[in-house]
Amino acid sequence: MARVYPRTLTVQELRRLFDPNNVPFETSQDSPECIEKVIGQKRAKEALELGLSIKNMDFHVYVAGPQRTGKTNLVKSFVEKLAVNQSPPSDWVYVHNFRTPEKPRCLRFPPGGGRGFAKEMAALIESVQTKLPEIFESAEYNRQREAIVSQFKRRRADIFQELDKLAREQGYVLRFEPTGIVVAPANEEGEQLPEQTIREMSDEQREELRARSDLIQQKVSESLRLVSNHEKSLNEALANMDKELVLYAVGHIFEELFDKYGELRDVLVYLEQVRTDLVENYKRFVKKEEPQLPFMVPQSGPESSPEYKVNVLIDNSEAQGAPVIVETNPTFPNLFGRIERQAQFGTLITDFTMLRPGALHKANGGYLVLPIRELLMYWLPWAGLKRALQDRQVTIEDVMDQLGYMVTRSLQPEPIPLDLKVILVGETQVFQILQIHDNQFSKMFKVKAEMSDRMYWENAEIGNLMSHLCKFVKERRLNPLHRTGVARLVELGAELADDRERLTLRLAEVEDVLIEASYLSSAEKHEYIDDKDVEKAIAGRRRRVSMIDERLQESITRGFININTKGAEVGQINGLAVFQTGDYMFGKPSRISATVGLGKDGVVALDRESDLSGPFHTKGVLILGGFLTKRFAARMPLSLSASLVFEQSYSMIDGDSASVAEALALMSAIADIPLRQDLAITGSISQSGQVQAIGGVNHKIEGFFRVCVARGLTGSQGVVIPASNIKNLMLHPDIVAAVEQGRFAVHAVETVDQALELFTGKKAGKRNKQGNFPRGSVNLAVEKKLAEMHEIVRKLSQGKNGK
Repeated sequence: MARVYPRTLTVQELRRLFDPNNVPFETSQDSPECIEKVIGQKRAKEALELGLSIKNMDFHVYVAGPQRTGKTNLVKSFVEKLAVNQSPPSDWVYVHNFRTPEKPRCLRFPPGGGRGFAKEMAALIESVQTKLPEIFESAEYNRQREAIVSQFKRRRADIFQELDKLAREQGYVLRFEPTGIVVAPANEEGEQLPEQTIREMSDEQREELRARSDLIQQKVSESLRLVSNHEKSLNEALANMDKELVLYAVGHIFEELFDKYGELRDVLVYLEQVRTDLVENYKRFVKKEEPQLPFMVPQSGPESSPEYKVNVLIDNSEAQGAPVIVETNPTFPNLFGRIERQAQFGTLITDFTMLRPGALHKANGGYLVLPIRELLMYWLPWAGLKRALQDRQVTIEDVMDQLGYMVTRSLQPEPIPLDLKVILVGETQVFQILQIHDNQFSKMFKVKAEMSDRMYWENAEIGNLMSHLCKFVKERRLNPLHRTGVARLVELGAELADDRERLTLRLAEVEDVLIEASYLSSAEKHEYIDDKDVEKAIAGRRRRVSMIDERLQESITRGFININTKGAEVGQINGLAVFQTGDYMFGKPSRISATVGLGKDGVVALDRESDLSGPFHTKGVLILGGFLTKRFAARMPLSLSASLVFEQSYSMIDGDSASVAEALALMSAIADIPLRQDLAITGSISQSGQVQAIGGVNHKIEGFFRVCVARGLTGSQGVVIPASNIKNLMLHPDIVAAVEQGRFAVHAVETVDQALELFTGKKAGKRNKQGNFPRGSVNLAVEKKLAEMHEIVRKLSQGKNGK
């Protein structure tokens, strides 16, 4: 059956109640376990499932929605459920690069293989440290070494003996000195000739000595070269013997490792390099202890040589499924890892063992959840993330190096291949900004999961909400929740949604009230959290943040702000506005007045002229002008100058929810018909005179109600709202009680004419077939006054032209 308007709303239409008897348990202790962690987000879940199921690195996900709607909780719970059935990803380790030490290499292992490989390498080096000193200090090693050295000594002695024999045959003697071998002429007894004897020789004798000396010198050089070759052979033989012993000591270990990692080519290459380096640099493991110096010096033993260590960057040995990483502080080092440094003798040193993983490394093979606002706080992490996703690899780099400030030499680790899904969590506005201003964003984040801030008030959703509240109580160890408390919290969900057919999904706000109610319940020594505890918590929260509301209320009741709640006035009406103070929203009445005079300026909004109104309010005034033109300017032009103003308003106003009030005030001023001051009205107007829905209707009604209560309820006071806003009504229980007692009323209208009748007590009037308004109607009075003004303006215009 169609509703007839205007009409006064019933108590049942002002607030939707939830019967505690519909709660299927007495207290939360008796409630079933909650299975669904996130409720009322079917659309977002479908989008998440699509984005995470597509195995493509270009299909990352952006979860968009208002704050405190559980976006991160939804993502985490959904992804964890998906990840637990997947295989754990590979392990990653960094090892020394023997060819280019400043560029550490990365190796990939099956889950748990990285830690095992690190233990095997540690065991290998420990075995080397134990066995090599034993081998090189053994009697057998010394015997073999002495045999090789003795053979060299015999060969060297034979060479020098043959050289000495040749020298004596030529009349020379060899003298071995530190600077080399000296060849000197000798007498028959083999003694060196004195210098005096040589000077006394003839030239022919001295020339003969010189020729024999050159021959012997040539033989000496040949002998020395031969000895040097034998010495090289000796060193090679000793080195080969040592290498053979090293290979004998550790060869079987390497063979076992080669067999074990035969399918991992990069690991085999690294093991071969380790074996080669061990053989080449085995002396560091057999070096004898040197005396302790009175000051510290860098050690050169195996403990200070990290070449053979393994830095296990990512260890998935204990992972159950794919990793799910939520990084709440996505700085550049936290995302991409860091290169740590250690102070030593006044300098900072580093090596591959000081590489530390970032969130991208930890989430590789799984899922990474990032808050977009924190990610965009600095440009470097966002730019690095896009580059990593585009290149399909992650590199550990210094932040200063990225900024171009790094002048000291640093490591350049080998990049690790990247295969993961990134889920950004943020507001819809940020998503839109990135879509417009970042051309790379839409290429990577192709799936948008939009979360709602409201859900339907239906049995299934109510069940999920009750289950969620009971689970929250148990997890936080709050007092048990009674069924009456559950019912009041359900109604609170509708109040926060500002809709009798919807419930809020900003569950964090409901949970905050529940925590406070539990505290109050304990303070009062209540066994359960009932509806009174919840109501007291709601009232307490409101009181803590409503100081500005109370100050404005006080200004009205003390007469500083002029608001009439009795009688009738011409060209004056009570409009309703909503104020927002960040964490609190409240409504308050505002006096709107209109004045009319002769002219052709039309309707002028003084707030707009003084730059105190926004574009939506300006639009509402222009629509009001269109309404007057359509209704009264069909037979004559409008010849008036009218002004509208929000009195005692000293800040910016916006919105078109006062346009119906402005229309009534203007028509009242034109027709000189008073308007009731015990009523307030809200609603926007169309050019056809329809009253349209507005926002914040509950706050606006409550704002005028509180003023009337402070002044004293008369029974005639009330608020007029658009009929389309009835579905939004979840009024405070105090207002509902006052309406039920007949001390206050809420009226609904669909047209300006219906509102006009409520405020004037007269018929608004509709045009008949001849196009005329009925006698005694408000519209006729307005039309007549406009006709009179037009006639006056016409005569004045003719008089000026006659002159």
